[in-house]
Amino acid sequence: MPFASPYKRDIHFSRHGAKFGAATAEQYEQMADEFLFGMMDHDTREGFRINDRLRFKDSNRHFGVAAIAAPEHIRTFYPVPAIKITNRGGCAAFFTYECGREDL
Repeated sequence: MPFASPYKRDIHFSRHGAKFGAATAEQYEQMADEFLFGMMDHDTREGFRINDRLRFKDSNRHFGVAAIAAPEHIRTFYPVPAIKITNRGGCAAFFTYECGREDL
């Protein structure tokens, strides 16, 4: 599942692609797609907001959001800074907060 547009993909790639070691925007998009729409393991949490599905992997702090209303698309994918996790009270509290956000 792609980003909503090549422009949005390229913006997210410029912000986060190097953090994943992605060489191209297309490679970053593929990584985001696999994370958000692929199989989950025991270390990955999944939750929902009104129009979004969220995933967070505790061990590497990867976080992604996908719109679930048609057409489905990737909203974002990035590694959350450790300090942000700490400030929210740990992985579970961070993810609970993100799932409950309405200020988007």
